[in-house]
Amino acid sequence: METKILFGVGLVFDTSEYGTIVMGANEELDDLLPSTVQEMIGDQILIKTMDGEERVYNVVSSQINHSIAGKKNVGICLGKEVSPDEVVTGSVVYYYSSEQIDK
Repeated sequence: METKILFGVGLVFDTSEYGTIVMGANEELDDLLPSTVQEMIGDQILIKTMDGEERVYNVVSSQINHSIAGKKNVGICLGKEVSPDEVVTGSVVYYYSSEQIDK
């Protein structure tokens, strides 16, 4: 099973309207179109903590922002069912495909 990194979690916060949001950046995404990054994120992501724990989360929504320096910052909303305490800054967000379950 090949696992590809989307980004390292730089920020986790909770909003009353949308729930838990994770944000991060990966310079490998900077040259890609936002629509391509959106496709890569898909409907689910895998988050791996620094101690090796892996959890799959449903993606409620995602947003790609551009910084003045031309870098992409990615935000993924995990919803109100996920506590922001579940995702620790420094964790890594990976692409996730349900096909990986069958392998």
